Amino acid sequence: MTATLLFLLFLALGLFLALRPLFGPKEPFPEPPRREDLLKELEVLREEVKNLEGEEKKLALARMVELERALEGYRPPAPRPFRPLPLFLALGAVLLLGVGLWRYTLPRLPGETVTTQRLEAQKLRALAERAKGTGAVEDLLAWGREAYALGVYEQAAEAYLKVLEKDPRNVEAIRRVGILLFMAGRPEEAKAFLEIAQHADPKAAEGWLFLGNLYFQEGDRERAIAAWEKYLEVGGEARERVQGLIQMAKAQEAGGTDGRTVYLARCAACHGPEAEGGVGPRLKGNPILRAPEAVREIVLRGRGTMPAVPLSEEELKALLDYLKTL
Repeated sequence: MTATLLFLLFLALGLFLALRPLFGPKEPFPEPPRREDLLKELEVLREEVKNLEGEEKKLALARMVELERALEGYRPPAPRPFRPLPLFLALGAVLLLGVGLWRYTLPRLPGETVTTQRLEAQKLRALAERAKGTGAVEDLLAWGREAYALGVYEQAAEAYLKVLEKDPRNVEAIRRVGILLFMAGRPEEAKAFLEIAQHADPKAAEGWLFLGNLYFQEGDRERAIAAWEKYLEVGGEARERVQGLIQMAKAQEAGGTDGRTVYLARCAACHGPEAEGGVGPRLKGNPILRAPEAVREIVLRGRGTMPAVPLSEEELKALLDYLKTL
């Protein structure tokens, strides 16, 4: 609502600024005096000159001569013709301003474009209003699923937590809360939720995927491999990617502290074996890698949905050297 009001405000301001010149003075200088004004001034001077003397009288007579000459050659100013070009330019500028504000200032959900007519946002808003109105578990789950699918994780977390308040044994809500906790950089809490959910519903593929990622991030390759293999057994869709993660984890069993090994062991589960991105953002070609101190801070302290990754100084140095080569 606030963004819409701001859009309308800026649009009105742009329209005012664009059309203002059309309603201002017609010329940059005042209009020439009318004949009636010249005659009136000449009459006043004729009366005043009778009582003037010296230099003042000379100036008044000179002014009277100017007025008489002006009256002799007086021509009324021609009406200025209407020129539509400035109006069209102004309206075009307003149109461009409106399109720009709509495209770049109004909030959109991840993946939303102008073509979608904001249908996703409208649907999510309707589901949220219904769920908050009824408080029914089914409505809360519908809201949470839509928000999760659109990447609006704050609303998804709110919806699933409300589900757990009403139904603490709802496995879907437990699993999704665990996933959201993992993405928020709270792995210990995430592990508890995910392990409970997978024990209750071992056929849920997404739970095994994130549980494997979590174990792998902790350095527990054996449990990570087991979780990913479970993911494949229950028919997870990202088969090629998970098979690559399993092969990568098995290849690391020999250990090592070179940069690529550290990356594969601690980062690849989220950022991809070749830094192509996954749960986490793409690292290959990412401008952040040009600032090693910033990368060091992010790795050790975490940021956003990325949790902190505890590394020794030797491992961290090797990792930073490797990241420079991406």
